[in-house]
This record gives sequence, structure tokens and C-alpha cells, in this order.
Amino acid sequence: MKNKARYLAIILAAGKGSRLSTNIPKPLYEIDGLPIIDHIIKSISAIPDTDILTVVGHEKNKVINHIKDKSSYVIQKTQNGTGDAVLRCVDYIKEYEDILVFVGDTPFIDSRVILSMILKHKLHNADCTFLYSQFPFDLPYARLFFDRKNKLIKLVESKYLNKEQKKIRNLFTSQYLFKSKLLLDSIDEIYPDIKTKEYNFTDIINIYIEKKYKINPVLVHEFWSLMGINTLDDIKLLKSYNKR
Repeated sequence: MKNKARYLAIILAAGKGSRLSTNIPKPLYEIDGLPIIDHIIKSISAIPDTDILTVVGHEKNKVINHIKDKSSYVIQKTQNGTGDAVLRCVDYIKEYEDILVFVGDTPFIDSRVILSMILKHKLHNADCTFLYSQFPFDLPYARLFFDRKNKLIKLVESKYLNKEQKKIRNLFTSQYLFKSKLLLDSIDEIYPDIKTKEYNFTDIINIYIEKKYKINPVLVHEFWSLMGINTLDDIKLLKSYNKR
């Protein structure tokens, strides 16, 4: 990767996608005739001054062969969580001013939404900007909790939510933009989840809150554009809302 850009966009695409009932690696699963990873790369490629780096893992050779002309890549040898996946990218992160991070299962993330996140990140001189939405149905996503002044006070993973907390509709969808220096200073503070033993990159939000870094949550009303695909039912649900 030749560093000529300001932004590095990292796509986390090392997952198996076993719940899709297919032998195809999840990033190569087709939605509307195009692999999921291609949808994401197409949207990111529309953003000026941006290089793309994909984290691959499960059936990596198939994914690498598919993306080799579209994205650089790093290999996550053991699927140890999204936090570990981003950690594999540290040597690249050091070379860029700002870092975008996307999960690799959101085919309808739109370039206009990404560009809006970048513009708001600059406007507020934020240390971390991220997208979220208010979903009309439940998904196993982390919830965001704001105080009365609409200041973010914490993020809680889905598996740790109590019955009342699950009613919160502010769902965290894992699309981020960071100043690279602070990200590098903080990523080593992500520790294994007590239940799964995996490193969850979502923990970075609570780390930033604790450090009092400037966080800029951006509400996206088109919730379906941020929704990830894990099951065949997710695909049906997503298509029922997608207006693209």
C-alpha cells in the first residue's frame, strides 16, 4: 500500500458467516448480484483521499484473490474478535492521519453517509466519530446511553443488557472514524470479553469516554443502510426496508 491518502479505511471481513447456510466466505456472499465486500468497497472508493485495507481470515485465499485489485489486506490468523482484527492493522494505522473502520457485513453503507461522517468529524474536531441509528426492531447490537444533555455516557453490549435496557432504540452499528494517534494510544487497552474471551473493538467507545476524548455520535435515519447481515432472515428484513 502506497501512502498517498489522508484516510485509511479498514474493513473487518475475517468472519465465517456460518449462519448464512453457505460454504461461500461471508464477504463473498452476494446481495443483489454483488458480493457484500464489493458493495462496501464501492462506497468507500467514492470517498476522495482514501486507501482501503481489508482484514481477512476465514477462507482468506478466496477473499484475497477477489479483492487483490481493489484493496490491500492483512491476515487475522485466529478469529479473536474485532479488537484483535484492528490490532493486526497497527503498522498501517501509523502511516495515516485518520482511520475509518467498517464491519464487513453491511452491503448498503452509502458513500454519502460516509462522507457526512467525515465532514462532521472535521467540523467538531472530534477524536472519534461514529454512526448509529434508531431501529424499529430488535437486533443483537450494543446500545448507546445518553444523558439529559444528549451526551454519550456509556455503551453496553447486547449480551449484557437487562430487560429495560433492551428497550433502548439507539443501536450502535460499528462504523467509526478516528484520529490515528489516539487510536494507537488506546487500542492496547481493549481486554478480552469475560464471556467470549474475544477482543471487542466496540470497547474502544467506553475507553474514549473514560479518557474524556471528544466523541461525536452521528445519527443516521436510514437505519437499513447500517444494518449488518448475519442470517438469511436478516437479508429478507434488510431488503424489505432498503430503498436503494
